[in-house]
Amino acid sequence: MSLPVFVVSLPDALERRALMAGELARVGLEATFVDGITPAQLTPADWARYDRARCLGVYGVEMLPTEIACFLAHERAIRKVVDEDLDAALILEDDVRLDDALPGVLDALLHPPTPWPRPWALVRLGSLRAAAMARAVARHPAEGPLGPDHVLVRPRTHILGLQGYVITREGARRVLAYTQRLFMPIDHTVDRYWENGLVPFLVHPFVVTHRDELPSAIGARDPERRYAGSRWTLWRRRFNRWRDGLNKRVYRLLNP
Repeated sequence: MSLPVFVVSLPDALERRALMAGELARVGLEATFVDGITPAQLTPADWARYDRARCLGVYGVEMLPTEIACFLAHERAIRKVVDEDLDAALILEDDVRLDDALPGVLDALLHPPTPWPRPWALVRLGSLRAAAMARAVARHPAEGPLGPDHVLVRPRTHILGLQGYVITREGARRVLAYTQRLFMPIDHTVDRYWENGLVPFLVHPFVVTHRDELPSAIGARDPERRYAGSRWTLWRRRFNRWRDGLNKRVYRLLNP
């Protein structure tokens, strides 16, 4: 397997790095660890990229400092794909489990017997919306097989989560071009396919899953916090959700 592998991880997260090294060795992969950053390490230049007004209007609440730090950590790994002129890379978070089928799935994804019907730039290997993805897979025909037990699917909805993904150089360029300003967590940002042009693709069943026993480096996110803002903020978010829904439908009509 010649696909470069990058694991996003804080430099002092020694237990997580050891767990990931073991997971990777078990499935026969080697990786380079890409150092993440903490909120305390965010610079004035990092904060200057934060678009608070758009965040409140689209996301409904302020981004947490940990969400911004997580965003920039993924950006470091994604930027390596461009800077090192890689055709593609596998990027993983450091709190995941890898399915035994992962190497075979990656090989099938990168070397299909015939070209994929739709070119992909970013393929998610897991999702935080397991039930929704199962329904999407049942509704839409697969793009093609990825070995005997897995398929590549185009869910036509947001996937959520960046525990593991394969991204091409063109996909990395699109992410970097779209994220000059930060206004949502990185997985939500990538999911805005009608704006960034990154058509959502997913491997199903998942071959990368989150280790629920490990605490999130981002911290707990209260699901009710989006509804605690002012009436103006809530109204703007409702309007933007309506507009996003319309734009998604237009995009899907133009890109069936």
